[in-house]
Amino acid sequence: MIFELMSKGSMARLPEDMAVHGLPEMPSPRILLLLPYSRYLSGFASMKNYERWILGKLGTGESAEVFLYDGRPKTLFLGDTEKVTLSAEITTELRAQLSRLMPPPGEHLPTALILRGLLGEECCAVDGDFLKREDSVEEALEKTPVARMAYWAIRFALFRNDYEAVSRVKTWLKNASDVFEGAPQIPRVWFSLTEIPGKKDIQEMEGLAFSLDDLQRMNSQSSRPVVLYSKSGYLILSDFGGEGPESAFRIWMFLPIVLWNEMRERRKLSIREIVMASWGFLDGIAAENDRSRYSDRAAVTGRNG
Repeated sequence: MIFELMSKGSMARLPEDMAVHGLPEMPSPRILLLLPYSRYLSGFASMKNYERWILGKLGTGESAEVFLYDGRPKTLFLGDTEKVTLSAEITTELRAQLSRLMPPPGEHLPTALILRGLLGEECCAVDGDFLKREDSVEEALEKTPVARMAYWAIRFALFRNDYEAVSRVKTWLKNASDVFEGAPQIPRVWFSLTEIPGKKDIQEMEGLAFSLDDLQRMNSQSSRPVVLYSKSGYLILSDFGGEGPESAFRIWMFLPIVLWNEMRERRKLSIREIVMASWGFLDGIAAENDRSRYSDRAAVTGRNG
């Protein structure tokens, strides 16, 4: 796909078959953004699962790797004094366009083996040959939303070497796999590196009937976790990545009353198990959203073949 950065900072799509002279050979599929002063920005998949962006000059061997992030503008230097800034919308769109050309990251078989160990035949057949067929397993998972969410959460977590996330998903499947199905309201979570969350997060918590005074009072408690009740549900404050003042970050989690009653009163889960299971479920939701960014595996195979 070929785009051009316009003078007013917008991005226009160009014909797919347009010839771009002086462009070096690069892996395909790719995204190409033409820039002023004969520069270009090219994005492509590296080692199948990693995106890579190269800023170069047409007709020369001049190039350098750059990094784009969703929701953040990017300034590109095109020479000693020339530069352009890609808006946050453009960087997000470029990454989204490239993702649609790439297979989802991560390895299938290790993910499937972990999931089978957790869910048994409920997620996929015991037959080893079936388990190796990624397309067949994905088709089977479409019938079981919980297993599908867990599959992608585990797969992406393994890709990031985030074994704590894998543990959260395991806690969710072991203790609360059916708790959130059909719930009118799901848990919500916020993270903070400081004692109190940021302004936007505080406003969201206030919308759930927890005041700033409530948050400060929770934070003043010497032991964790801390639980506070309001008419809308329960707010949990817990430390992660260390103990007390040395913790790496704080997690604030809201649980609707019905979910709290089910996990705490009926299933007798500890506060930490509740937090981990709910967080694992939210990881599953986020993973499914992330999966939708990428191409279908069959489409990618067809293009590469």
